[in-house]
Amino acid sequence: MQTHPLTPYCIVALVSLCPAQTGQAPQLPGSAIAQFVDPLPQVHITAATNLTLAMREFKSPVMPTGFVPATGTYTGTWVWGYRDAAGNPSTTYVGPVVLATRNVRTTIRWRNELPHTSQSHLTAWLTSTDQTLHWADPLNTGHTAGNYSGSVPTVPHLHGGEVPPHLDGGPDAWFTSDGAHHGGAYHSFAGAAANEAIYRYPNTQEAANIWFHDHALGITRLNVYAGLAGGYLLADPQLSLPAGLTPHGIGTETIVPLVIQDRKFDVNGQLFFDNVGINPEHPYWVPEFVGDTIVVTGKVWPTFGTAAAPKPSKRYRFLFVNGSNARTYELFLVDAVTGANGPPMWVIGTDGGYLDRPVKIDPSSGSVRKLTMMPGERYDVIVDFNDPNWRAANPQFSGRLLLRNTGRAPFPFGAPPQGSTLGRILKLFIGPPVADSGYNPASSVPLRAPMVRLVNPTAGTPAVTPYLTRQLTLNEVMGPGGPMEVLVNNTRWNGLSVATDIFPGGVRPDSVPDPTNTTSNYLTEFPLEGSTELWEIVNMTADAHPLHLHLVQFQLMNRQRFRRNYVSVYDALFPPTAAVDSLTGLPHPGGVFVGGFGPPLHYLSGAPDRIGGNPDVNAYLQGPTRPPYPHERGWKDTVVVMPGEVTRLMVRWAPTSLPTSTPAAQRYFPFDPDGNGGYVWHCHIIDHEDNEMMRGDVLQLNTAAPAPAARPLRLGVHY
Repeated sequence: MQTHPLTPYCIVALVSLCPAQTGQAPQLPGSAIAQFVDPLPQVHITAATNLTLAMREFKSPVMPTGFVPATGTYTGTWVWGYRDAAGNPSTTYVGPVVLATRNVRTTIRWRNELPHTSQSHLTAWLTSTDQTLHWADPLNTGHTAGNYSGSVPTVPHLHGGEVPPHLDGGPDAWFTSDGAHHGGAYHSFAGAAANEAIYRYPNTQEAANIWFHDHALGITRLNVYAGLAGGYLLADPQLSLPAGLTPHGIGTETIVPLVIQDRKFDVNGQLFFDNVGINPEHPYWVPEFVGDTIVVTGKVWPTFGTAAAPKPSKRYRFLFVNGSNARTYELFLVDAVTGANGPPMWVIGTDGGYLDRPVKIDPSSGSVRKLTMMPGERYDVIVDFNDPNWRAANPQFSGRLLLRNTGRAPFPFGAPPQGSTLGRILKLFIGPPVADSGYNPASSVPLRAPMVRLVNPTAGTPAVTPYLTRQLTLNEVMGPGGPMEVLVNNTRWNGLSVATDIFPGGVRPDSVPDPTNTTSNYLTEFPLEGSTELWEIVNMTADAHPLHLHLVQFQLMNRQRFRRNYVSVYDALFPPTAAVDSLTGLPHPGGVFVGGFGPPLHYLSGAPDRIGGNPDVNAYLQGPTRPPYPHERGWKDTVVVMPGEVTRLMVRWAPTSLPTSTPAAQRYFPFDPDGNGGYVWHCHIIDHEDNEMMRGDVLQLNTAAPAPAARPLRLGVHY
């Protein structure tokens, strides 16, 4: 249990301490599972531009070879995954990795072939669906208590994709496996069956390490936990990369995806999910799932190389993806025998593409010694196992390395990971050195022409003047057992307020109905296409959150602490309401925080300079601003927002490649970014986004730009 220094009675429960709900076999402690038995699975890679990916339930050899279940014989762990017609290998549920090319369209027919709940073997999913949450609800049961029984809803989201809203795979665009039910924002191009959605991705953005995963409203945490995640590596043949660095590999070595997830398993080697809620309002939802076992790319504690067949010592390129529900990782390498620090990592790319130059993260020196990753973040990394400086300092290198983790849960003030289990990610077996023609990140050769800069990352100052500033909060709403829901800007997913006595029907006067009327949501974020906005995120919760914006990549400007009395000023602005407080059981008397009310002021109260409906945090700042860490100084779509701090993001609602000098009439997307319910922004702790920590936003078209119907011609891409 943890008390937030900004909110005296704010208690964060990591996991329920109650017995598991009936329906799951007893949990097997992660400490009882053998480590580093099997090699890292090989992910299926496809360069097809027209493919079908079917969501299916199947068995995958997640547990280590030799695992003995409590009953019967282990023949695999039941999982869900995306399978293609090429018969991608069942050695991992992760994948495939789709190799896409800039300005070459990729068409994917997404087919939901998951079984009806009565036929599914995934007890972790079946016993954890919580219909009291605001969720997809295919059978329109009205969010009643009890687990769901029916056809499974899913929707694929291209995370980091610069795509039209109808191809975004938003939370209300789901479709069921029986084809009988669709979300209000469901879309498909012609030719799809009822249980399918055909998406044509334009691939107009800069080269980037993006990925796809399920995003169905209220059950994302369960669908992704079951295995629905894959990679999407977008290359740009026109990008002038340095010698030895290719879009899809380094030298002759294929890129190595490292999708890191924490999981729990039962005594039979099947997925286990905590499903006893901490508040009666949500009987099966827990605020943050954290596992006790590490799974990398679909295998429990795998190895890179083996003792019998170590990997040649050279440079390797790793694509790190934090695919966990809630866990944060702090990653670094150590010698598995001597305990000495391992070689440095060189970050060459962030969520949205290549950095200008590699950034060194060295466990032995420097201001940043570990690679910190929250859920949803990706980093493109080169490790040189022949690094001359490291080799000279470690002449007794054992040839065995461990990828270690020290990330606390919740981050950054929670419990440290147990060193013998969660503190270990991957074991690497490295053989003798070989000749290496790959790109050397320690050289002075830049990775690319300088990227477009919205901020001065070294100083942490703006490089452009924002059109407006949005000041938005992160909030926890407490119940008797701990967090009952977590919110962005104290506003629920649908924009309705709990204070129905103040706002008729719960609709605030500063919200606007969804213009497409597909989701019955009320919105407050309407950015103007082509504009640049400064988002100041004020985190009033106990923990860090990975904030993710759909459609756009942004640049982190700086972080800065704020004084505790800001919370008192904020709380004092709430009016009295008849809505009952979840802790006291009494009406709110005024001057106290009302969870789900929305911001305490009118959203536009600070216009024209600052909007968002919150008291200006700038009067309560403490200490200097801190610029982004060197490895964060690229385009990002997911960023760490620390507790007790303001995190400032410069967000431009236009393609990343457009220079800042681009005239207003040319600052537009090469597709129509309006319609179909728009996009969303949310916390990427998926247990949080499943319980209200997500809001919609709709772009206003740039009226100086060409009409949307004419835009695909600009880059020669039709979608």
